[in-house]
Amino acid sequence: MKMDSIRKFISPPGPILSLALIGLLLLSAVLYYRAINIQRFMEPALAISQPRIEFAENIRRLILKEFGTKKIEGIKFTIGSILVEESLLSGSGNDIEKSVILNKLSRVFLSALEDPNIRAHIDLILVSKRLPLGSDTKLNEKMRAQIQQGSELILRSMYKAEPQLEMDYGTYFAATAMPVNALEKETNWVEFRIIPSELVHVELLQRLHKYVR
Repeated sequence: MKMDSIRKFISPPGPILSLALIGLLLLSAVLYYRAINIQRFMEPALAISQPRIEFAENIRRLILKEFGTKKIEGIKFTIGSILVEESLLSGSGNDIEKSVILNKLSRVFLSALEDPNIRAHIDLILVSKRLPLGSDTKLNEKMRAQIQQGSELILRSMYKAEPQLEMDYGTYFAATAMPVNALEKETNWVEFRIIPSELVHVELLQRLHKYVR
């Protein structure tokens, strides 16, 4: 009698197994749906970033070729910019034209511009020293002229290091004073900013085209 009572409360294994399989199918469907949604989001995101990433990798490859794989204190590379501490741009006797770092940077940019694929993605290379702006407008104006001259000196030194930069690719360079907040800590950096050409945007639109059909 006791066994009969127990059996009344225990379901046969067939329905339990069926429910378990149905649950697994539903879980799989939910996971698949979420995976598809994530993929639909990730693919356009990757399409947007891919041209910039590829361009940055090309520049990084040229930097590694000149500077090696060992990290150099005072040099930073971000997507679109090479930042160098100003002190590194002074050679022996504070002569900027004898700066080893500047000579290597000049070769990096020459190699980039000599490569038709990389050059097509470059609109301008902006050489800029940072101009700390304070509340004294007259001092700001005076400092602006000095900083501007310093940026132009760096660019002229690059031309002397690699004359072909000016002869063949002078239209790709400009020098300026980059205004920053006077309270910023890192005002002693020189930035070599690579401004992308319209081709980057064209390639971006081409990659996104298939997602808007």
